[in-house]
Amino acid sequence: MKERDGLWQPYPVEYKRGRPKEHTADALQLCGQALCLEEMLCCEIPEGALYYGEIRRREKIMFTPELRQEVKELLMEMHRLYQRCYTPKVRPGKGCNACSMKELCLPKLMRGKSVSEYLRRGMEVDP
Repeated sequence: MKERDGLWQPYPVEYKRGRPKEHTADALQLCGQALCLEEMLCCEIPEGALYYGEIRRREKIMFTPELRQEVKELLMEMHRLYQRCYTPKVRPGKGCNACSMKELCLPKLMRGKSVSEYLRRGMEVDP
């Protein structure tokens, strides 16, 4: 696609139901999506946008070297946890009900139980 410079520019937009948050999780998610698109499309994506439904506004996010580095560090940490076969404990919060991962995470089911105990019980064969 490099031979078609100037004819296109991917611009990722992530739609959120609520309003902007004080932490950077939404920007990190969007930047991660842009990094994936850059690799797939062999291009550079300098910016994207977060659209917040509650305020009906789009917020421009610049994919700075610092934001990109933070995404890469979080991905490396995720890979380290995966290699150790470690699943972090779930900390259920008020955002759990609106989370797209709720059906996979099952925060209420795991309250007070360890993942290793859950897996051990699931692997037992009933006599």
